[in-house]
Amino acid sequence: MTQVSIGSDLMPHPTYASIEVKNDQISIAAAQNETITTSTDDLLHDDPETAIITRLRQEAQQHNLKFIGASVPQQYYPTLLSRLWLQEDIVPFANTPGHDHDLAEQVRAIRSRFDEEDRARVELGPDREVLVSELVTLEDYQQDASAEDFALVQTLAQEFAGKRLAIINATPQGGGVALMRHALIRLFKLLGVDAHWYVLIPDQDVFNITKAKFHNVLQAVAHPDTVLTHDDMQLYDAWSARNAAFFEPVFKQADVILIDDPQPAGLIPFIKQANPGAKIIFRSHIQVVAYLADQPGTPQSVTWNFIWDKAQHADLFIGHPMKMFIPACVPVEKILYMPATTDPLDGLNKPLSEEQMSVYMQLFDDILAEAGQTPLDKERPYIVQIARFDPSKGIPDVLESYRKLRDMLERQGHTLPQLIIAGNSSIDDPDGVPIFNLIRTMLESELYAPFAHDIKVARLPHRDQILNVLLRKSAVVLQLSIKEGFEIKVTEALMKGKPVLAYRVGGIPLQIQENVNGFLVEVGATTEVAERLFTLLTDKDVYAAMSKAASDLANPDYLTIPNAICWLYLSLQLLRGVEMNGQYQWVKALATQDYQGAQEEAIA
Repeated sequence: MTQVSIGSDLMPHPTYASIEVKNDQISIAAAQNETITTSTDDLLHDDPETAIITRLRQEAQQHNLKFIGASVPQQYYPTLLSRLWLQEDIVPFANTPGHDHDLAEQVRAIRSRFDEEDRARVELGPDREVLVSELVTLEDYQQDASAEDFALVQTLAQEFAGKRLAIINATPQGGGVALMRHALIRLFKLLGVDAHWYVLIPDQDVFNITKAKFHNVLQAVAHPDTVLTHDDMQLYDAWSARNAAFFEPVFKQADVILIDDPQPAGLIPFIKQANPGAKIIFRSHIQVVAYLADQPGTPQSVTWNFIWDKAQHADLFIGHPMKMFIPACVPVEKILYMPATTDPLDGLNKPLSEEQMSVYMQLFDDILAEAGQTPLDKERPYIVQIARFDPSKGIPDVLESYRKLRDMLERQGHTLPQLIIAGNSSIDDPDGVPIFNLIRTMLESELYAPFAHDIKVARLPHRDQILNVLLRKSAVVLQLSIKEGFEIKVTEALMKGKPVLAYRVGGIPLQIQENVNGFLVEVGATTEVAERLFTLLTDKDVYAAMSKAASDLANPDYLTIPNAICWLYLSLQLLRGVEMNGQYQWVKALATQDYQGAQEEAIA
């Protein structure tokens, strides 16, 4: 990637590093494109970790570099890795044993872990286990947790010793489920929990079915004529059988297996055959329109009955905390509630310096330029909706609300904000490109063309810091989903002090305190959306109060440590043979209640 000029800024050169400390000297091999340079200097600081960071900063400033990834000596693991990630925004790696003597070889190995666009590759093992990056320490997580929660997660991890948890889903990146699993496995490793995450063997024909005829049909956003056919069922069942044969060793080794969403639900009967003693938990992450799934003959009923025929063999059914998402055929004793969660230390949420944010905003402008769009005007505010390009995300309503807002602001002579609609894609999501193209077509219409230059639409690469910065720099965050399970981008926006304006659907009302840290509007009420946006953009007192409330009231139960508490607690209860009798209870509340005495003792 060569250095490019955007506006008056010069993009720094993406660079990779390998570091060695030996004989009171620091050596750094830096790789830029195909060129590797090595420099050695005396160690002039008592603290080698601080000296390494200082040297990297100096190199970056003197030569206009942006270090993307770096490997460090084993003796400084893991605290230096954490400092590189959280302070310097560098993806860290521990030096490969046996290669410390060859820095050039080591830096080539680091470079190979990123693609041609300098994005970290998600690595899979030969058994399709997702190899999650090690970025932070357990102490880093402790700072973002209550003393009670931190004590509880440690207690549960100790009690789970000697047992194995396996998680299976469809994709290692793209969307909230994958983000949650990266964070969960990362924390589990720090806690010493034997947990492993695997992804299914991909099949695009099957993914076309699971997106259009599972996901979209269950959310009632598909065309009414979209129905799961017998041929679709046969194709899915054959694919499930192939995956089951591949993952049979995983089934046999696991004590507890978590099945994420409908895509891997077909594995459940095979798990029961391969390992009858294993406990199985089915986790539904989407807004199932249950009343339609309960009506015989509807497309939702056809799809749900096909999935439930397999999922019914799971020991527990975990859903978002909304009863309307769960069809009547699911036994109430199996049903428990958990919210979606986000990680305070990952690329989506960790604090970034102004200099670091400037780099990512420039990268965003570069993405816009490649798509034939003009750069973002940094002198004017912008409204943002971050979501996958999906029929359920209400993007036409976003455009219409923005059009009406502009009319209101123009009439009163206010500054006109810009609009950003952006999101990632994933391998099991065939809707992304058609929805993206639909938006571009709408912007060329007579209604939107006059101000289309102020609407930035981007399918973003999997570089979470871009989304992080787009949220942090925004004025207001929209989430106009017309169907939604539990939109974690709402939580992430609130954590950054951003008022959120959303439709009153699914689990979103559980995340927003109406008229306190955001506004809730009925689906389709685009005029009201525009009016609420007008208030936030023109009334400084209202905005300041909502912004403060957003960060102050962000729910700590929507973070990674509470998520880990829930999964460990459920696993232990199942393995102990405890009758859970779910009855729509919140898992976190049950865990806190059952372990209250142990928490108090650990804190004392």
